[in-house]
Amino acid sequence: MVLPSYAGEPLPSFRDVAGAASTHEAGAAYTVPLWCTLRLLGGALRRGFAREAMLRHMRVPPARQDDPQWPVPVADLGALLRHLARRMDDELVGLWVRPVPFGSFSSVARQLLHCARLGEALQLALRLYRLIAPGFPLRLRVTQGLARLEMQPQPSDADVTLDAAAVYWTLALARWLVDRPIPVHSAWMHSPAQDSCYRERQPFFEVPTQYGCARTGIAFDAGWLNRPLARSAQSLEPLLAALPAPLMRAGAPPPAAAEQVCSQLQLHGGDGFAGTLQSVARTLGLSPRSLRRRLQEEGCSWHDLKDAMRREQALDWVSRTDLSLAEIGERLGFADVSTFHRAFKRWTGEPPGEFRRQHQGRAAPPPSAPASFRLAAPASSAGHRGH
Repeated sequence: MVLPSYAGEPLPSFRDVAGAASTHEAGAAYTVPLWCTLRLLGGALRRGFAREAMLRHMRVPPARQDDPQWPVPVADLGALLRHLARRMDDELVGLWVRPVPFGSFSSVARQLLHCARLGEALQLALRLYRLIAPGFPLRLRVTQGLARLEMQPQPSDADVTLDAAAVYWTLALARWLVDRPIPVHSAWMHSPAQDSCYRERQPFFEVPTQYGCARTGIAFDAGWLNRPLARSAQSLEPLLAALPAPLMRAGAPPPAAAEQVCSQLQLHGGDGFAGTLQSVARTLGLSPRSLRRRLQEEGCSWHDLKDAMRREQALDWVSRTDLSLAEIGERLGFADVSTFHRAFKRWTGEPPGEFRRQHQGRAAPPPSAPASFRLAAPASSAGHRGH
């Protein structure tokens, strides 16, 4: 299946900011109309949270609290939604018939970063959400070359606002994971008609939408499901710290080339260290020359990153597993055990056998190399101790 091309154009957003000097400034100035924020806050309102207090939290002037078009900064809305989610212990702030415990998204997102490709990550996310909140109605399926992300029919008392929000935020998460503006092919909404308040320059899902449908969903080229992930744990913390604002606009910073390289090395564990610059560049859709240039612009090199990842993994495996030193060296891609011994002594100042005697069972020391990514250790029974 051929992946769609990427022209590098900025994503259209729910409310584009004209004349912004940079993506960062556009994100900082991004707003959502008041009527839309009140729809998202409908569950909290039904559960007794005061409208006036929430409007003050979003810094809406008293004189404009009845103006449906008043622009609410998405950062203010995001801060309020996080506050409510903690208070209610429900990340969907009452929009669904069952709560989704606070912290669920963080736990799910960390698991997604271990996936190789977008389709695998999205299916895992939906399975985990069905475990966390049984019956969660979002589904992903592929038909006739199109991936359909769609909400299933819900109880009559469910808030239809969740339908559009869940699909939109999942699409935004998918775009963040692959760092590409996945184009929407078609969209359909359960809502009976476009709201009279809606005056945005672009449709909600960026394409003309059918209203009054049995369900809410979107379709996009299924080739995107084969796209490798571009993110790693390094970029997850800033996303989590500002949620849900980064999923409501197109201003999230792209991952650095070094981060994407380390993500690939992290993903494949020991096998990744035997990979070549050419194979990693091909996975990332770059030429080896372009990848080298981007790494150089970021002040590092392929050798630096691979050496740093090898060092961290070596310290972890030597101190926390019973793998023989020969097997560790082989897994890390060293030609023989003596080469691994020399590298380990260069990293730590002592041979691996002595390091193991001193640190067995304890967490590995933090790396001094330019990149720090924690890799999963193999089972401690997968080998024998060696010196």
